[in-house]
Amino acid sequence: MDPGEWNQTFSQIQRKGVLLNENVLKENFHDVVNKAFDKEMGFGYISDNGYKPRARVILQGKNPFIDNHTGLLSPVMEGHLPYSQVYHLAWGGDNMDAGTTYCILRHFLHVPSLSGEELESIKVAACSLENMDSIKYKAEGENGIIEKKFSIKEEVKEENYSSTVRNEIVSEEQKASVSFSENENQVERKPLQKKSTQMLLEQMNQIVRPMANATGESLEPGQVVVTVHKASDIEKKGLVGKADPYVVLTYGTQREKSGTVDNNHNPVWHVTGYFDVEENSTSEITFEVFDEDVGKDDTLGKATINIQDILEASEFVNKWIPLENCKSGKILISAKFVPLKKIKRAVGEITLTVHKAKKIEKKKMMKKADPYVLIKLGKDQHKTKTVNNSQNPTWNYEVELEITEASPRQISFEVFDDDIGNDATLGNVTLEIDTLMQKQKVENQWSQLENCKSGQLLISAKFTPSPVVEEIEADINNTVMSVKKEIITEQFEEKKAVKESMEEPSSVVKKISQCNLENGRSHSIEFVDPIYADDQFVVVEKKANNWFMVASPHQNLPINVNLVPFKQPSEPNSPIFIYPLPKGGFHNIKRVVHSGKGLKKCGYEKDCVLRAGEPYQFWTDTQGKNFNLGNLKTETFGPDKSWVVYKPEYFESQDYIEATLRQSEQAEPLFSGPISLYDTLNVEAA
Repeated sequence: MDPGEWNQTFSQIQRKGVLLNENVLKENFHDVVNKAFDKEMGFGYISDNGYKPRARVILQGKNPFIDNHTGLLSPVMEGHLPYSQVYHLAWGGDNMDAGTTYCILRHFLHVPSLSGEELESIKVAACSLENMDSIKYKAEGENGIIEKKFSIKEEVKEENYSSTVRNEIVSEEQKASVSFSENENQVERKPLQKKSTQMLLEQMNQIVRPMANATGESLEPGQVVVTVHKASDIEKKGLVGKADPYVVLTYGTQREKSGTVDNNHNPVWHVTGYFDVEENSTSEITFEVFDEDVGKDDTLGKATINIQDILEASEFVNKWIPLENCKSGKILISAKFVPLKKIKRAVGEITLTVHKAKKIEKKKMMKKADPYVLIKLGKDQHKTKTVNNSQNPTWNYEVELEITEASPRQISFEVFDDDIGNDATLGNVTLEIDTLMQKQKVENQWSQLENCKSGQLLISAKFTPSPVVEEIEADINNTVMSVKKEIITEQFEEKKAVKESMEEPSSVVKKISQCNLENGRSHSIEFVDPIYADDQFVVVEKKANNWFMVASPHQNLPINVNLVPFKQPSEPNSPIFIYPLPKGGFHNIKRVVHSGKGLKKCGYEKDCVLRAGEPYQFWTDTQGKNFNLGNLKTETFGPDKSWVVYKPEYFESQDYIEATLRQSEQAEPLFSGPISLYDTLNVEAA
């Protein structure tokens, strides 16, 4: 098929009302060898040359269009608002722009709800920019446009005026605001007037100041992740019975305590501590084992490790450390240090299935066990159902685990006997994440349970690497300098705006915004008409561009939205957090999971159609009453700032949440339906 016929073929597909997918692409472009379609990524292409683009979805990284971290727009967007993710294409080989290439991009819009005028307004913002060093962003403020840049140097240009703030760090003694003289174009320093600005500068200086412990050794800011797997040969102190040991991990003022294992000198804990490395913190992590008892708990030994040792070794995996101040005993630990900028970095996702067990140990004289499995990955815990009176239970329990740079290196499986009081342990086994990452998949693998007389566990696991997503890897010091320069520039902007508004009180302050990009040339964004649009995708010719985003000058267009439930697994009585996220792929959900709030998706997406940026009241029916949980507002870019909280006091014994959305209390419902959850709500949490 000649590339000249591609437009006609896409027009025919659109007239049929068929949504683009991999099969449609193969059927209609079977003669085109170089083509691909990735539904999860939301990207596809057809090309008549031999070069294959590598597409990336940019969540928080630099790009020519938007700053998702702060919610600011590039000034060259010319009033167009985003209605898709940002896509960046990298190509292999030379002559990458030779021939014809069409790109398929997913958007958020609900096309059937668009008017003819709104449909005509849909464009694809495209840009060929490679260097991101001088990208500016803007936001509408009370006094006009506020501009921001990623780069350290800040250049502000206005009519008949030019000024450059030099790249220099403001020291604590020099914390000052900057005013500019129009005649001499000089910088004059004077004491800060805004207390909030001064506090911010103090906090920034705290970040860049070298960190040192009590011994004077400098520590890189970040997080130490330590797991105490188990202990062996714990000292017996009492005259009757064995110890009931637990372990306490301490780093400065930070503390993590394991659960208690009854009547056992070889306890298994798999407890993980996440310790923030801060200024003036000690360089040692302390482990203390205690015997839980009525009254004061006896100490059963103590051990320490130095953070510098972890840094030098990069990581400890399954290292035995002897306990001190006791007759016997040792603990098995794993530990690693994660730099500050890598703590939230996604590595991938593991899908686990605990199928069944066989020959589970029988500890009771009169009956078989009531076994269940507790799956642990750090503070992330998941529990299977209990199978009553069985030594060969079947669970077929499936769970997805998010793996980040800060995740422990092992997943533990602990089998317990469900009983009144403390549940007796029936054995445990671990899965090495590094091994799974290498194999990618483990299917129907029997694993021998440890610390028990008998028993095996049948497990399947699959590792899926995270998609290649551009991240901001800026040095902390550079970030601080940039923040300080922005503060200085913003103060100048405010003063200029005030002065001009006094001279022209009836008019809006006007500014000339310009992006000075690579090689000193001003690159404008091209707004391209798509040759095809359905309810999920648009198609546009690539030409020389490598950045793409669907956009429109119209605000509040109807978009496809998912209502997504999350909870905090580390909190036993966690409420349900419901986020309204633009529909399409996994990227928006991943952004919430990796936001640092400890949230985990706990149910299924419920789709609806809402207008972008407009507030909707969220109502729910529970316990025979109707509750207004607050307002939801779906934004197509920027940080996630809108959600409602379904508190434990609303819980009923059901695996769904009734949801109704209205624009006002008296208005007719715009959406009504259940949000399904993975598990039945825990009524006891209420």
